[in-house]
Amino acid sequence: MRVGTVSLGQIATFLILFSLLPISSRAAVFWDDELESGSTGWGATLESRMTDTCGGVNWGSFDTVNKVSGTASLKLNFPGMAYHDACGGFTDKYFPGTTDLWARWYMRFEPGFILDSVATKMMNQSTDGQQSNWWGFLWGTNEVTVQLQNYPTNGNTKNFNPNVGSGSVPIDGSWVCIETRTKLNTVGQADGLLEAYKNGTRYMNYTGLEYRKVSQGSQNNVFTFNRIFRQNGTGSLNYDRLAFGNTRIGCLGSIPAPSPSNGSIAAPSNLSVR
Repeated sequence: MRVGTVSLGQIATFLILFSLLPISSRAAVFWDDELESGSTGWGATLESRMTDTCGGVNWGSFDTVNKVSGTASLKLNFPGMAYHDACGGFTDKYFPGTTDLWARWYMRFEPGFILDSVATKMMNQSTDGQQSNWWGFLWGTNEVTVQLQNYPTNGNTKNFNPNVGSGSVPIDGSWVCIETRTKLNTVGQADGLLEAYKNGTRYMNYTGLEYRKVSQGSQNNVFTFNRIFRQNGTGSLNYDRLAFGNTRIGCLGSIPAPSPSNGSIAAPSNLSVR
């Protein structure tokens, strides 16, 4: 049988080939980094950053003892309160532009770490415009918070704190899984959202946000890169399995524990549709 001048077989072949074409809006994990020697894609390689010195300590090292998976984790050294806002070494890694950004990382404080009395900075999830999300710790507390730069208007910063649970990270060597999500709004509507999870449980949930505005020139902003940032604090902080995507990535099934009292962490669905 033929339909016009095209056979059903040709139509079937076309549909199969069309289904194989990449779709930019498809849910995906952009990358999942072990943060160990040989890690690629960073603007300044992790190895090259290790020897950057401030306050008498190197930026970081690969920790082969304390790790979640692979051969090592990334250990960053914070030189102390005398260097408040002074030691800010960083490195960036890009991902495809997205308006719906999910992140997942594991972190641990070495026992006795001292948080800065103002702000200890961890990571900056940045757009290709003015806006960025600074994840870290405020006012000396161990609750993971986020500061939105140039929100709600250019030149301003708004703090978002845990509002539906606890986002605390124990300062005892325990590994914690942190997940974050920022969904930029439809231009002209306040339908953006901000979420954060600790060990699979949501502790931050804000809706009705208007990140992108024509009046601020941010209407076309999309998230494009993550910056690992070391600034303000005393002691060492480890990261492992840093991942980004436009779908929830989820925590791993279990992680190393400093003592038998710390059980495994239940994992979300860990869905990635490619």
